Amino acid sequence: MSERKAAPAARNWYNSRVRLALARNRFRLYVVAAVLAAVASFVPTPFSLMLPGRAVDLRQVVSVEGRATPSTPFFLTDVRFASHVTPLQLVAGILPGASIFRTRQIVPGSMTAVEYEGVEREAMSESQSIAAVVAERAAGLKVPYPRSRVLVVYFSPSSRASHVLKPLDMLVALNGHPIASNTDVIHALAGVRPGSMVRMSLIRHGVEMTLGVPTIRYGDRTALGAYLTTIYQRPHIPVAVAFHLPDVSGSSGGLMFALDIYRRLRPHALHVTQPVAGTGTIAYDGSIGPIEGASQKVIAARRAGAKIFLVPKENYQEVKGTRGIRVISVSTFRQALKALGAKKP
Repeated sequence: MSERKAAPAARNWYNSRVRLALARNRFRLYVVAAVLAAVASFVPTPFSLMLPGRAVDLRQVVSVEGRATPSTPFFLTDVRFASHVTPLQLVAGILPGASIFRTRQIVPGSMTAVEYEGVEREAMSESQSIAAVVAERAAGLKVPYPRSRVLVVYFSPSSRASHVLKPLDMLVALNGHPIASNTDVIHALAGVRPGSMVRMSLIRHGVEMTLGVPTIRYGDRTALGAYLTTIYQRPHIPVAVAFHLPDVSGSSGGLMFALDIYRRLRPHALHVTQPVAGTGTIAYDGSIGPIEGASQKVIAARRAGAKIFLVPKENYQEVKGTRGIRVISVSTFRQALKALGAKKP
């Protein structure tokens, strides 16, 4: 074969080898890209997202026997919680009002998502009962406080209290503060540094005792790292109240439930012509406790057209600069009534 004929053949052979190598590399890249896409789309991470949720018009979900429905909307605000999101879903963390955090900061590691939802639904039911009692007492009706007891059920993996407390311990007082509900525990721990010891009075197998119990950090607050349940006698209220809210859970609606019930019982006491939204737990003594997701909830309130947003004083710094809505800090139910121009009963 002549050199002139051999040269094109060699080039063709070389080019075919190059094309084959490129094809193989391209195939490998496609496989890697497909694997990465699958990981980004389907593999869960230890992170979760908290996003602005809904603003629920309480006129549609609360009924007070024999009382008319108000004309001005009062909104309960909620958050959307996405647990163990994928890497692709984490991109939503750049959206306004979105927060990224480790799931274990919110959901104890020993609990499944179903168990956690059960806890939150129980907390919602408790907040509704407390709200009805607080509202009717504030409206001048005679409502006795229901007796209650707080029991330890189980512990999170990070809890240090599990070395001291035991399931079915009945909590009586924390650092001298009487404990009658889960909310009382949150309030009593509000000024306690995470990791420090607290003095817990309790009853175990009928025996009263006081023990030193270590605390942990739970999200942005101090906690025992224990799941507690409050068992109440069914409160007797003079005016029946019904709630129709199947898709929202947690205790942070207590303040707005109480305000909505109160204004129906005393329709001329509040002079509010603008839509009102808010958030905050509520205790039988009328104290308002901190919540999570204040920045997400104020966005939901503003989107719904609310002009006033009531928030626990502990959360005020998170949302005080929000534009387009007036943010008011409250510590008690009485303060909330005063902020809305209530007259004394």
